Amino acid sequence: MSTALDVHVRELAEQGHTLLGGIETDEQAAQALRAFGELVPQYDGSLRYQVKAAPGFEERRYSKSVNTILVHTEAPGWNPPPTYLALHCRVQATCGSGHTELADMRRFVAMLGEADRAALYERDIEWVGHNTGGVGTEGVRRPVVERVNGRETLRFSYNLLATGQYDPPVDASVDPAELPLGSFGIHLAEQAEAFFRENKISVLIPENSVLVWDNQRMVHARSAYRDARRHLTRYWVAAPN
Repeated sequence: MSTALDVHVRELAEQGHTLLGGIETDEQAAQALRAFGELVPQYDGSLRYQVKAAPGFEERRYSKSVNTILVHTEAPGWNPPPTYLALHCRVQATCGSGHTELADMRRFVAMLGEADRAALYERDIEWVGHNTGGVGTEGVRRPVVERVNGRETLRFSYNLLATGQYDPPVDASVDPAELPLGSFGIHLAEQAEAFFRENKISVLIPENSVLVWDNQRMVHARSAYRDARRHLTRYWVAAPN
């Protein structure tokens, strides 16, 4: 007979994401997530990061703004990036938006033309460091899709490929010659965004629930919202080797 954990593990493997319910506190969230691996420090060295609108980020595509955030994986400059990403909803937006959006990039890679697909495996990118404290890495040089011991790890950032920054101003523009993959990177970012809009699932995470997904397989984004009370707590999880 399958346990609740078995069901969530199977959903992660089959569809790349799962939703845990009935989780009210930080301690309950941490305990539930340790079933999938080890909680690891994030950009500022903390195990928890508060995703909540704050003054000073109104013109940026950033977790502490209310603006749309375009497709990416978490911490592409880390080696390895966190296996799983989790969001614990403390206060759900009541404006009808603020959804967490997910899509399976393995399907995107498979649908590309031969030349574009080969480039994802062969052309290295400088995934710059993205730390707000002294913890983490200085960045890595890796392709979009890296094969390690028979497993593929995906790194992606629409913003980095199209603007050269992870958290750009809303109206950012740049000379393609200054971008990690030049004009090809813009082409790739636009294809990924189009695929994402056609194939994404949108989850308005219920309060006292945790959405978990495979960060080395899925890209995520967020729709813009108006209810500044929206409050999620983010966790990174490293699965056992």
